[in-house]
Amino acid sequence: MLILFQILFTLFSLFAIINVIKRKKDGVLGIKSSIFWIVFWLLAVFVVLRPESTTVLANALGIGRGADFILYIAIVVIFYLIFRLHIKIEALNRDITKVVRKDALDNKSNDQ
Repeated sequence: MLILFQILFTLFSLFAIINVIKRKKDGVLGIKSSIFWIVFWLLAVFVVLRPESTTVLANALGIGRGADFILYIAIVVIFYLIFRLHIKIEALNRDITKVVRKDALDNKSNDQ
């Protein structure tokens, strides 16, 4: 059963990598984002195909199980991505506020 999961996950990851490359070519993703997601999916495939590797790395870092290590890393990555999204949203809010203010001032001066 694990073999089936490994095959399905690998196929899904290849689909995701192809999608990342397509988005990069379309100009939707930048180079840093593209590299991040490709490396992410390649590491995910490696971990799924060699699950014992997480235990070795976890033990080297003083963590008992490989699954715990993966969970900790996932939480850190998720919080980092949420932080980056928060910064991006705040920047967009500032830009929208500037545009709306400028538009309001332009409309007011045109009305007079």
